[in-house]
Amino acid sequence: MIQNLRTFLREASVGLYRARAMNALTIGIIAASFAIVGTFAIVLENLKGLAAEWDRVQIHAYLHDDAVATRAAEVQALVSDLRGRPIVKDARYVSREEAMSIFKESFADLAATTDLLGTNPFPASIEIAVSGESENRRESIEALLAELKGSALVELVQDNDADTHRLRTALGTMASIGLGLAAILGTASAFIVFNVIRLTVNARSQEIGIMRLVGATPGFIRGPFLVEGMMQGGLGALVALAVLYAAQYAFSDYAARSGNFLAGALCGRYLPPLRALELAAGGLAVGLAGSALSLRRFLAESRRAGA
Repeated sequence: MIQNLRTFLREASVGLYRARAMNALTIGIIAASFAIVGTFAIVLENLKGLAAEWDRVQIHAYLHDDAVATRAAEVQALVSDLRGRPIVKDARYVSREEAMSIFKESFADLAATTDLLGTNPFPASIEIAVSGESENRRESIEALLAELKGSALVELVQDNDADTHRLRTALGTMASIGLGLAAILGTASAFIVFNVIRLTVNARSQEIGIMRLVGATPGFIRGPFLVEGMMQGGLGALVALAVLYAAQYAFSDYAARSGNFLAGALCGRYLPPLRALELAAGGLAVGLAGSALSLRRFLAESRRAGA
C-alpha cells in the first residue's frame, strides 16, 4: 500500500511537471476561487467576533460627573444591585481614566488628540451584559432601560441589543451567500480539474492500454491521476491561504496605522486553524472529485469503444 502510494505520488509529480504551464494555470484558477471563498470566511469570522463583543456588553449607562464625584457609594450600590438582577449576567463600573485608557488602546493613532484637550472627555459608565437569547430578553431589557434612564445617577443610556440582533441576521445572510458561492466556485474548480485530467489521460491513453494488457488493476491505473487532481486542488487551496494571509496582514497593518475601524473590524484576524484546514481539505476534495469524474468518463468511453 505504501509502495503504491509512493508510486502514485511520483507519477503525479511527473505529470504535473510535464504539463506545468497548464497545471500552473489550473492551480491559479483554483487559488483565485478559493481566495474569494476565503475572503468571505475571514470577513465572516471577524464579524462574528465583533457580534460576540457587542453581545457581551449590551447596555452602557453613562454616569453624571457629579454623581461619580459626590455619590460614589450610590454608584457602587447601583452596580451591586444590577449584578443581582436575573436578566443581568454581569455589571462593571468603568472609570473615566479606564475609559480613556481603553480609547487610547483601541485607537492608537488618535491617542495623541486626547492630550490636546487638556481634560478627560470620557464619562464614567456601567457596562451591563444581559443573559438569555436576544429574541426572549427584549421585554426585560426594555424595563431595565426605562429604570436606568429614570435614575438620577445616569446621564445617558446606550443599548446595542437591537444592533447586535441585526448584525447576527446579516451574518446569517452572509453565511448563506458564502456557502452558495463556495458551492458554485467549488463546482467550477472541479470542472477545470476534470478537463485538465481528461486531457492528461487522453495523452497517455496508449500507456494506459499497455498497463491494462500487462494486468494492472483499475485502482493502480487511476491512482496517479487521482493524486494529481488532489495535488492540483490542494496546491490551489494552499496558494489561496498564503495570499489571504498576506492580504489580511496588510489590511490589519493598515488598520493599526490609520486607525480605520472598518478595516480592523473586517480583517483584524486571520482564519482560525480549523477553518484554514477546512479550506485546504476543500481543495483536495475538489481536485479528487474532478479527477475521479474525468477518469470515470474516460474508462466508460474506453469500454464502449472496446479498448
